[in-house]
Amino acid sequence: MGARKLVPPRNLSIDFKPSAKQYELWQLLEPDRCDKCGGHIHQVMIGYDEKGNEKYVPECERCHNQDLPEIILGGGAAGGGKSYIGASWLAISCLQFEGIRAVLCRKTLKSLRESTWNTLLTVLRSWGLKENENYAINNIYGTLEFYNGSVIIMKDLAESPSDPDFNSLGSSEYTIAFVDEVSEISAKAIEVLSSRLRWKIHETFKVPKLLMTTNPCLGWVRDRFVLDENLEPVVLAQYHRYVPFSVYDNPNIAFRQIYEASLNKIKDQATKARLLYGNWCFVKNNDVAAYQSFNGEKHLVTGLKENVYDPFRPVILSFDFNVFPHMTCMVIQIDYVGKNVYFLEEILGKPKEKMNNSPQLAKYIKEKLLEEKHIGGIVITGDPAGTARSTQTEEGVNNFTIIENTLNEGALSATTKLLSKQPPQKTRLEWINKLFAGDEEWTIYIDMRCRKLTEDLIYQTTNEDGTKNKAKVTDPETLVKYEKYGHCSDTLDYVLCTFLSDSWGKYQRRGASAIPTITTAIITPNFMY
Repeated sequence: MGARKLVPPRNLSIDFKPSAKQYELWQLLEPDRCDKCGGHIHQVMIGYDEKGNEKYVPECERCHNQDLPEIILGGGAAGGGKSYIGASWLAISCLQFEGIRAVLCRKTLKSLRESTWNTLLTVLRSWGLKENENYAINNIYGTLEFYNGSVIIMKDLAESPSDPDFNSLGSSEYTIAFVDEVSEISAKAIEVLSSRLRWKIHETFKVPKLLMTTNPCLGWVRDRFVLDENLEPVVLAQYHRYVPFSVYDNPNIAFRQIYEASLNKIKDQATKARLLYGNWCFVKNNDVAAYQSFNGEKHLVTGLKENVYDPFRPVILSFDFNVFPHMTCMVIQIDYVGKNVYFLEEILGKPKEKMNNSPQLAKYIKEKLLEEKHIGGIVITGDPAGTARSTQTEEGVNNFTIIENTLNEGALSATTKLLSKQPPQKTRLEWINKLFAGDEEWTIYIDMRCRKLTEDLIYQTTNEDGTKNKAKVTDPETLVKYEKYGHCSDTLDYVLCTFLSDSWGKYQRRGASAIPTITTAIITPNFMY
């Protein structure tokens, strides 16, 4: 049915009474509005490009603010009314402006039809709009067209190996977008979608608007909008906004009471905190994880380094020498008297910072330890394969000698202690799970800010033979293939097998594996607890 056969509703009744938090989100979505002062938006020239063309940016006419909200995250607890706000915003925008194109997205069309699309239809019906009279649905093309020519389009944003750049969006042009459950979507998909928001922007919203909603999650959404690598609130990038939600922000009291009672029945406290209170510092349980005995509530500690680090005691630096997605160094101290292992910090040498090589990462660590006034000595360990000489280095020079020499240049008193070969994966995983379970008299504590290590402990799975599954993924920007999980957890394995050698040796003797021998480096008594 074409738009010309549709008619406006006669008695449109929009009963929209948002909560305070919903209204805060709504104000960020309003067209032609500065969120600082409420002023109108216009374009101002800021100069010329390299070809002499004039360059313009949107700016508030009243306060001259140029940091206007374009990419907005409504994130937090389940049942907070985030999806309802998104569906209402798309509908009201299409009723307000003629001929705009709104896009509604989830990872798959199936999940979209079963959830957010139904929310949208519920909203329209509650306002008294009638299908095939005020709007028409084309299920083949996945569109909902209004009487004024405005349309809401369904889109899936699932990653596909055959379309890593999301060319399926083609030359599409949209006015506004709503992505529900954005935690299921890649950052690349959002970047491509946001670049397609350009249809009738000047006549309507003045700036493109992309709304995303999700419950607390790990990954790029949390990193970009909520918490940084130190679990501190993120300093939002220009044009970005974040509005946190809890179930108590839903204005529907009856729904809230029933939903809250349902969430309170959840036994897993981390899941309850995530869904009921919108806690972003959570750890999922993974029944098929390689480290099945890891328990976030028991082993993750907020502010561990500030509470236990002693600059007068030695630190252990455990290295993994993969260069992509990063080179890894874990900082550890061990309390042999109390039988506690403290994973204090993870240091990642990233390609963008040109620190994914031994010389630069070692230099950074040296400066960091000197700044912290560490005088207790350093023991270097890690992947035994790091002793292999590179074709670019002279005889006797390898990753460990480079690191040790660099640290000793700073008078940090560094030495190296290594296994002669990598400990067998299946056996060491079994033993480490016993350590996490508390069956080997030791307790492992990990600083909450060791996020990549935590992700490894949650998401690393095993193969059928009990070894780690190190499946590779492709970076969408560089097209480099790399192992997504396992780099940080390998450094944990090396430390535990090397420095808890009595427990590790006893466990191996109870099993069938041979005991790897320790090579190099004499550790003097005052170097350990």
